[in-house]
Amino acid sequence: MVLFTVVADASVLIHLSRIGRFHLLRNVYGQVSVTSSVFSEVVEKGWGLAGSIETERAVHEGWIKVFDVIDKWKAREMAVAHRIHLANAETVQLAREVKAGILLADEEEVRGLAAEFGLEVRGCLGLLAEASRRGMISVKEAKQDAERLIKEGYRISEEVLKEFYTVLGLEEGV
Repeated sequence: MVLFTVVADASVLIHLSRIGRFHLLRNVYGQVSVTSSVFSEVVEKGWGLAGSIETERAVHEGWIKVFDVIDKWKAREMAVAHRIHLANAETVQLAREVKAGILLADEEEVRGLAAEFGLEVRGCLGLLAEASRRGMISVKEAKQDAERLIKEGYRISEEVLKEFYTVLGLEEGV
């Protein structure tokens, strides 16, 4: 279990749910924080879709915590300046406010903005690699999960996929 704050964006909650690996968030990180806008997007607006039931259950169980961003103005400035959705900017802002150890996000614009602020960013593949490293899933399962993510519409470059296989100790998808 980690001793630092992990903040997650909606994309990670949704994608992990689609492949039946939502539970890895808890197994790897123990507790995860999300913004109220991410909760609204996934649970309220997305009710019945991937991630909605799992996220609501996790909040009820207490291992996903929902927070409002303190400096909403700064989040709005980031959204406008970087031409991203306000919910994404709020996720980055929350990570800054709570001094998150890791920001979980898959969308390139969120990852880029987070990197500008020196935040460590991981996506679904990073979580799968960490779960494999810790023995929670096998290397074979991590590779299969990546393939299922792609089949479910997860967009990823060949370069990033090759890097994922290298981290797993595989030779380019073997």
